[in-house]
Formats: sequence, structure tokens, C-alpha cells
Amino acid sequence: MLFATFVMAKGEGACTVDSISWVGDHSEFDELQMDGAKGLPCDAWKLQADKLIRYYENRGFLSAKLSGELDSAGVLTVQLDRGIPWVWADPENMDSSGSDIEVFRRQTKIEPGKLVSPLELERSDMKMASLGYYNRTAPVQMFRDPVRNRIIPVYHMQAASVSEAYALLTYSSETDEWEGNVNVALYNIRGTARDLTLEGYTADDARRLEGSYKEPWIFGTEWNVIARGYFDEDSSERDAYGELGISRDIGFDFTVGVFVGIGSNRKTSSLELSYVSLDRFVLPRSGTRFNGSIVWNMARPDSLDNYLKASAKFSRYIPLFGNWITRFSGAAGGIFPTDADLDRFDYFALGGMDSFKGMDVRFMRTRAYGYSEFALLWQDGYDLSIEAFYQPGLYRAFSRPDRGWKREHDYGVAFTQYRGNWSVNLYYALRNGENYLDGIIGFGLKTLF
Repeated sequence: MLFATFVMAKGEGACTVDSISWVGDHSEFDELQMDGAKGLPCDAWKLQADKLIRYYENRGFLSAKLSGELDSAGVLTVQLDRGIPWVWADPENMDSSGSDIEVFRRQTKIEPGKLVSPLELERSDMKMASLGYYNRTAPVQMFRDPVRNRIIPVYHMQAASVSEAYALLTYSSETDEWEGNVNVALYNIRGTARDLTLEGYTADDARRLEGSYKEPWIFGTEWNVIARGYFDEDSSERDAYGELGISRDIGFDFTVGVFVGIGSNRKTSSLELSYVSLDRFVLPRSGTRFNGSIVWNMARPDSLDNYLKASAKFSRYIPLFGNWITRFSGAAGGIFPTDADLDRFDYFALGGMDSFKGMDVRFMRTRAYGYSEFALLWQDGYDLSIEAFYQPGLYRAFSRPDRGWKREHDYGVAFTQYRGNWSVNLYYALRNGENYLDGIIGFGLKTLF
């Protein structure tokens, strides 16, 4: 149990800290931290003391304490006792995680032998909860090794049914078109942190198949190998593309990746950065997600143009009260230079639940776009989510007669219901003041295993 003991003697009249006198061993850093209490009311020095204690607690000194006594002359006498430093032992899990124990320990990012930090442990617990492989049944705990000055971090992570088979069917009454998506995702294969995803899309005049595979911690390092690619076809063209790259976590929230790719008529190199601080994987209630990428496309045989393709997307969940939550989201992308000679598959493909919700999936292509989104959600734990959303945005149209910047306003409602290892998703979206009967309705069915 971490604690600090304070003793104070008050004088009569106005009570302030005029000077500070130290007793016992201390550093210049300690003096600088406590000097902020000079001239403040007599109780305010305790806030400075708490900051100093937390500093040492997060550097291994869990039993650090600071005692102080303020006399009638305004002289504060303080004494710091840091105690002995503590280090981490191997992390343990109280539930059945479904992962190999060494895999689980690497995922926690807790390094045995490193100085203990309660803040680091809290961030590790949040990362494990948002990873998707586990359900957190209780907050992480710290237990003292009875023999050595080590702290054993004990997690409560239960194996989650996170692999999924998902089918989404959408219908646009305005265009009278049906579209289908099928997604199969295998996460944490056999408890090894390997991931494999396959996704297929089909419409009247377009088809797309894409996939991705992650091999974690190659050669015992912190780097992962990722292979991914797609085959895309519409009524007039075909395109195939593959990428190979490496990625790694930076701290508890960031992931960086570097990739090289080759397609039917181009070669690319790219840099990606993501940030995730969500409180959980399924139906998050708080936290932030960010994904950004920069792709350099080298000259094609039919063009001398090199060009840069940059995009970013973020979302932020903020609890309001009770089961009410808000989500603020936004995305933007652009291709530079703006006069580069491009073919159809070089452009961004927009439309569907991942971008402009009021459009058909991959409804149109553009050189540049941007949008924001505000959503009000009512969520009942892990089981039910009902939301209303509004998306103002714009995009660059490249085909006549609509060439130039076009405004977009999408809005609608969505519903998600989980029951055991099954979930149902419904959404209805409209765009730009359409008639209420001309929107897009989508129905999704997912099974977890």
C-alpha cells in the first residue's frame, strides 16, 4: 500500500510557507520540486509533496514517503524517505488467456528486472484490454514477492472469442443496387499472436478481394512481418497489388510500420503510424484511435510522374453520463502533386461504413477528400449500441460535368446487438438531403469463435 505521512503545526493568522528546510538525504531535484510550495497557503505544500512521491513511485520506490512540519514562522521542515527500489517480476495471468504464457508476457510490455512503475502497469492493462484478444475481468494487481524485492504484476485477462466471420449486405433504393461484403478474420491463431484476415466485396460491376497476414516478433525481436495485398476489378479495369513490411509497437499506444509494394503498374514505399488508447476492443466507451499513412508511388511505365498519397483517420470516444457516449471522428486524404497523371485505381475509393456512410460501398473515386463526424451513442455494456451520426465533408470530383470540390452531408442511424458469439448490425444512411426513402440500408451478421 502506497502512502505519505504529513504532520503540520499551524500558527495563528495567515498561514503560508515562507521557506523550506530539509532534513536527511535528498537531491537538488527534490528541492526544486518542493520550492513550488513557497508563498502558497500552508496546506498547498501537500500537493507538491504528492507529485514528488508519485515521481519516485513510478521509478521503483513504492514505499517512498515525505513528512513535513510547518512552524509558526512559516518554515516547512521536510524529510524524504525513498525506501528501497522494487523491480518487476514476470507477469502472470489469473484467467485462461488462450495464449502461450510467453506470448502473453511479451504483449504486456512489462520487462522483468525493470524498475516498477504503477503508471506503466496501468497503461499496460489498458493496452491488453483494447488488443482484442482478451476480455478484462478485473483490473490488474500488484503482489509482492515474499523473498525478493520484486513486484509480480497479475492480470485478469480471459480469452475472448475474437476471430470472426462477417457478412454485410447493403441496398440502395436510389440506384436499386445490392452490394455484399464477406470478411473472415482469424486473430491470435492458436495463441501465437498471429493474425490472418480475408475480405471480399462484390457489386453489379465491381469486385475486390484483399487479405493480410502478420507474423509477430521475427527472430526474437520486437518487429512483426506483415504481408498484404488485393485484387480489384470494375467494369473497365483490373488491378493487383501486394505489400511486404515490418511493424513494431512503440510504448503502449503507438505502432509504426514500413512497407514496400508492387502492383500491376507501380511500385511503392510507405510509412504508417497508428495510435490506440481505447478502453476496450468491442464497443469502446472512451479513448482514441488514429491511423495515418504516407505512400510514395514511383513512376509507372506509362507515366513519368511520381506522386505522394497521404491519408489519416481518427476517432475519439467521450463518455457523457450513464450509457450515453459521444464519438468525434474525422478523416482526410490527398494526392500530391495535384497535377500528377493518374489512372483510376490510383485515386481514393470512398463510400460505405468506413468513410461516407450515405454512399454505396466504393461509390466514387477522388484525388482529395476530408470529413468530420459527430455521433451520439447509447451503449449497454458489451451487448448493445444505438447511434445517430452526422457527417459533413467534401471531396474532389474528377469526372465531368462535376469536376471540382463537392460538398457532402451524410447522416443516419446504426444499431448493433451482441448475443453470445453472434452479433447483428443494421444501419440506415442518407446523403445531401435525399428523400427519406432513397437511403442506403445495410444488414450485417457476425459470428465470433
